[in-house]
Order: sequence, then C-alpha cells, then structure tokens
Amino acid sequence: MTILHRYILVRFVQTYLLTIMGFIGIYLIIDFFERADEFLAKNAPMQDWLGYYMYKIPLIFSYMGPQAVLLATVITLTTLAKNNEFIAMKACGIGVTGATLPILGCSFVIALFLLGSNEFVMPQSSQKMNYIFKIKVRGGQPKYNIKRDKIWFRSDDGSIWNVQYYDAEKAMMKDVSIYHYRARRMIDKRVDAAAVFWNGRDWEFLDGYVREFSARGLESTRHFDREIFPVAETPKDFKEVRKLPEEMSLRDLYREIQEKEREGEDPIKKWVDFYQKLSYPFVSVVLTLIGIPLSLRSSRRGGLLFCVSLSLAFGLAFSFIYALGVSLGNGGTFSPWLAGWGPTLIFGCIGLYLLLTMDSEKILPI
Repeated sequence: MTILHRYILVRFVQTYLLTIMGFIGIYLIIDFFERADEFLAKNAPMQDWLGYYMYKIPLIFSYMGPQAVLLATVITLTTLAKNNEFIAMKACGIGVTGATLPILGCSFVIALFLLGSNEFVMPQSSQKMNYIFKIKVRGGQPKYNIKRDKIWFRSDDGSIWNVQYYDAEKAMMKDVSIYHYRARRMIDKRVDAAAVFWNGRDWEFLDGYVREFSARGLESTRHFDREIFPVAETPKDFKEVRKLPEEMSLRDLYREIQEKEREGEDPIKKWVDFYQKLSYPFVSVVLTLIGIPLSLRSSRRGGLLFCVSLSLAFGLAFSFIYALGVSLGNGGTFSPWLAGWGPTLIFGCIGLYLLLTMDSEKILPI
C-alpha cells in the first residue's frame, strides 16, 4: 500500500467511525425519549436501562452501517476535492479509480464485518434486548409458534413423532405415530395411537398398536387400549418461542426453511428474509460505488452540505427501492433471490460504470 492509499484510507476510517457513532448516538437518543416513560412507569432498575441500550447497539449498527459508509465516502472525497488534492493526484498520473481503491476495499471489509455481526452478535443481543423491554418492563410473556396439524418432530433420542393434529390448550394429540430407530437408520419399533393426551406427568396413548421390527421385517404386532410409553417429551417441546427477524441468524433461517419444506409449507417469505439478511451488508459496497462518482461530480457544483444532502437523498431512494424489491418478493412477484439481490446488483453495476468512466470522457470505460 502506497503512502497515498494509506492517507486516504486513514481519512476514510476516521470519518466512518465518527459517522457511525453519530448515527448510533442519534438513534439511541430518539429511542430513549420514546421508551423512557415505560421504564419509569415500571420502576425499571438502572441495569435494565443500560442493558437494553447496550444490547440495541448491534441492531442499530446493522441497519445504519451501510448508510454510514455512503456518508463517510461523500465527506472524505468532498473534503479531498475541496482541497484540490484530486487535481494534484491527476497531475501525478493517479486516476480516481486508483485513488479510491482503499475506500472500496474498506467498504468490503465493513460488509464482511456486518455479515459476521448479523450472524453471531445481533441475534443474541436482540433476544436479550427484547426480553428486557417486552418481558421485564412490559410484563409480557414469550410468544410461541404452535403448529396444530401435520407435525413432524425429532426427539433427542432419535425417534420421530408424526402428529396429524395437536391441541395445545388441551395437550391432546390425534393420529400419532412414533418411529424408533436403531443402527443404520432401520426402524426398530413403531407406536401408533388414535389419541394421546398429557395427564400432568406422562403422555397416555389410547387405542393403538405397537409393532416390532427386525432386519427381516415385521416381527410382532400388539394392540393396546391405554398405555404409557417412556418418552421424554412434554407439551412444551411441541411449541417453540417465536423469534423476530432480527433475533434469527442465517443458520436459524435456513433450518426453519428446511423444516417448512419437510412439512410441505411454502417457505418463500423465509427465503426472502434469508437473501435479504445475506445481501444487506453488501449494500455498503454498492453505496460506496455510487458515492464516489456522486461526491466528486457534485462537489464541482456545490459545497459539502450539498453533497451530503444529495447522498442522503440517494441513500433514502435506494432504501425505498430495496424495500420495494423485498415486498414484491414476499408477494411472489419476484423470486426470493431476485428480491434480495436484485437492487444490490443493479445499483452496483451502475456505480461501477460511473466509477470506471470518471477518468474518461468516453461513454464506455474502454
């Protein structure tokens, strides 16, 4: 890395850190005035106040990180252009593309950092944040997803439950089959029951059959009217805490998609969420590609305030188009992949074209 590249990179990193801290600070102040009444009404201890806002920082960073990249790019390059430093670079034979490579590289690193934060930090911090505010402060209860029909459930011991109907309020099941496996994934025993209900301690199976299998096939069949089988599952195991999108990592989303596909449900909305969560960090790179030519061209017509206003307007426009693509994906108009990646790729290509033509008067960068 040359001295010039190091100089531009340091200027950009310093500006980005100030910008993202400013965004986080403004967001926290606004949120403080919105939530303060509820914290005070519940006499929430100071540790809940501090914990709530500390756990909220990764969520704010996830949302505002790419926007801060755009603003930092515009401020950095507009300042350099105002001081005629780009004119000096061109006089030395250094073009815009070569001079701004450190900013592009740094924006890609920020995108990877955002992706890692969204996968390993934000889900856990968002769960703790929501627990403090919704459960401890508001006094609510965790919301559960309860599936009522065609349930497939894998037990810790490897057995598989197939439940045609489940009434969570009465803790009762209908048309239940349990498959027990041995080595090499061969069925060892199968339990079928017309109904199963929870008596407070155990599941009681009614009007069913027990079938024993060996390597040769079916060995025996036994009917029962009422029987208790040694299973570890309780009614709580058949319902799961409902997670908000920000509380789920890519791995969580993918597991939920696979589960929905096994159960025959349409997972299109979850696929849209998956591609959106995967693509959004790379909006940083796209906004950098757009921000470089935007700031240098607009700096010739106005000052720093004009460039910043223009960049914020463009950032809002891009966010609107990105959200529109996601909405069309949820509605089935776009494929999930196109909904998540389409706006990013289109604006990325536009930004790359504008960047490559900055040093040339030609229409094509060749």
